[in-house]
Amino acid sequence: MRQLIITLFALFVSCASFAQDDIDIAAIADGTSEAEAQSGWNTSTTRNNSVVTNSFFSNWFVSAGIAGSSFFGENEPEGTSGSPFKSFRNNLGLSLSMGKWFTPGIGLRMKFNGIWGKGLIGEQAVEGSFKYLTLQVQTMFNLSNLFKGYNPARLYNFIPYAGYGLMRNISYNDNTLGFGFGLLNTFRLSDRVSLNVDFNYNKPVSDNHLSPYVLHYSYNLEFGITYNIGKSKWKKAPDVESIHEMYQMEIEAINAQLQDEQQENERLRQQLPPTE
Repeated sequence: MRQLIITLFALFVSCASFAQDDIDIAAIADGTSEAEAQSGWNTSTTRNNSVVTNSFFSNWFVSAGIAGSSFFGENEPEGTSGSPFKSFRNNLGLSLSMGKWFTPGIGLRMKFNGIWGKGLIGEQAVEGSFKYLTLQVQTMFNLSNLFKGYNPARLYNFIPYAGYGLMRNISYNDNTLGFGFGLLNTFRLSDRVSLNVDFNYNKPVSDNHLSPYVLHYSYNLEFGITYNIGKSKWKKAPDVESIHEMYQMEIEAINAQLQDEQQENERLRQQLPPTE
């Protein structure tokens, strides 16, 4: 299991390093409003849906929350209620994650979920409890930014994700691999802090199903908080065509002014008395 955890962490860091492109760009125009200056946006000289990527150490975040988990086992007797709210299948747990946004729309995180679980255990389907954990590397897609454009002041963001990793039954020292996917909903409180509601589904993929509890799948509903570490915003990418047009207009205005001054000088010269 230690090797698997190390491998998952190495995969997370290597993907983060590979995907990040550090670009440094100078200010490109004057006349930015105070709001634009604070957000790094200048609508007259930037592209609406493009941003400049930050350094590898920017746009990291950590999250923590309380998870309500519901376990569905393969050995449940026929006629067992399928409600996720039954006391024999749900319990509270913890959720911890750390990740990075590479762009406003695409991110990666490593997420831990678990500790306490409940279900029908063994061939006799006896109600019981156990300790467990899941550890996944997950890819996130911020659809709000992808489809509506990046907005650092947006109150709500809709973020589907999918992941793969370790599932472990701590009580019975049993491991397997599993996948999961979910819907992350974030609500902005400030530039640093947001509330999140995360609904997700997890399922083992190997023949080893965390015996003696034979897990078929599980649901989690999590309520938590996210804190952004370091630089958390992006600057809009420069619109080269707009900048060129702006400078061209300024050059034409200067040329027109010079021409007017030359005409005025010629008029004044003609008014001078002729020299003998």
